[in-house]
Amino acid sequence: MPSLNLQQSIELPIADKLTNPDGCLHWVEQVNDAYRRLDRPGLGAETIVQHKLRTILWRSRVLQHLLCQAVPWTAADRGALLNILLTLNVFLDEDQQKLALDLLGTDNFARLQASMGITPAGYPDLAQQSGPGIDLDIVANRSSHWSFETWRQDERFGRYQRAGEGVRFRGVEFLPGDVLLANVNLNGNGVYTSLSDPKSFSSHSAFFAVLEHEGGRFPVVIETYEKGVRPVPLNVFLGPRFCSYVEVYRHAEYTAERAAAVNAAAARFIGEVRGYNFDSEDADPSYMSCTAVGRFLHKAAGMTPAETVSRLEHPNIRTNLAKLGYTYFDFFAPVDFLLSECFRYAGRVDNNQVDRLLGRELVDREFRRQFEQRHLDPRLFPAMGRLNRWGIKQIRSNTLVGKIIGKFEGFDSQNLPKGPDELMAVINLAEKQIGAVIKKTITAFSQELNETEQLDLQGLLHHPEINHLVRKSLKLPWLTPG
Repeated sequence: MPSLNLQQSIELPIADKLTNPDGCLHWVEQVNDAYRRLDRPGLGAETIVQHKLRTILWRSRVLQHLLCQAVPWTAADRGALLNILLTLNVFLDEDQQKLALDLLGTDNFARLQASMGITPAGYPDLAQQSGPGIDLDIVANRSSHWSFETWRQDERFGRYQRAGEGVRFRGVEFLPGDVLLANVNLNGNGVYTSLSDPKSFSSHSAFFAVLEHEGGRFPVVIETYEKGVRPVPLNVFLGPRFCSYVEVYRHAEYTAERAAAVNAAAARFIGEVRGYNFDSEDADPSYMSCTAVGRFLHKAAGMTPAETVSRLEHPNIRTNLAKLGYTYFDFFAPVDFLLSECFRYAGRVDNNQVDRLLGRELVDREFRRQFEQRHLDPRLFPAMGRLNRWGIKQIRSNTLVGKIIGKFEGFDSQNLPKGPDELMAVINLAEKQIGAVIKKTITAFSQELNETEQLDLQGLLHHPEINHLVRKSLKLPWLTPG
């Protein structure tokens, strides 16, 4: 089914497609297949982002209709409804789960829970399908006390349904080396990716691997964070607290024989990578950006590494970033995996958070517009920025004061990120300011989505009241009018 039919299909009145179970299941399968077969490199990033947001919004609307009994299905249709929900493959919040339990009955609902990574009580035969069923307090890109040495002590983190050299979880088959393009639940995380061209698809990238310890087999997601590279349990990374939405891409050159090399390289990176690298093109394997992890990982396994497509193109964006010491204008971005002919779409995990995705998208676009049109003045960042810069200098110089600061912050002269101190000193401050605006915007989108029945992506992205809220709220003192 060509991409045009994808758009046409999901714009049809939803109620017309829910008149019978067989027809509804076939419709969901058609849309899933159409999205899978999109020519991503050919269509380009902007079009693919539009398709992504549109199908996420569509799934949210279909789910709403199914659970609110917009069609007169009977108890005899419970099995059919379960198949539709499994094929739709979205995470249900607590209120939606209560509705689903009433509609499906206990046994069918347990199967639905397992498909969402929730371990249903009293159903041991569904334990592997549901995965570990436990969460950890880990946030994307941020330090956590949950190290691999700590959480691997719980054998449940090795409990998954096997699939070749990988696992099947949340309706997706994961194999070593798979790329996860993630919209993580860290407001403000899109500061970098919103400034590059072509259009960003996600704010973060990470990579699937299987680690072993004392006979245990642990499926993990390898990601960069403040202090280097770490493994996060697969179920934690894909959970609704950690991510809003994830797409999985597989290298076309992947073979079963390469799995061991991928896993071995991932294990090495955890121990050898010293810290984060702001320069995604740096050949130094001691420091890595989130995308560079994939480049080094695939290269170590004998696969062709992804090429950089993205750049920081706009002249005023370059000028503004240069004031913070950032001049890495070749920018290996997560979207470059999607646009590469070396990678194929392998699935998605939709945590049913369309309000968060739309809110971040709108604020990121406005931030990009302001960064293009205004002048950055480093002197106008909060005073904490100057204090941060002084502290970073002390840590990097390995002074006594720096060692004391580093002891409290968890940094030393070796694991400090590799990049300009000026940028490092203010980036978290900027993310926090932008994140506060995103939070307001998400609330506005939640209210609008609850009040409207329309499946109109462009109408939402150009909603006058919400856009006014964003422009009114996103007042960054360090970006001054030209």
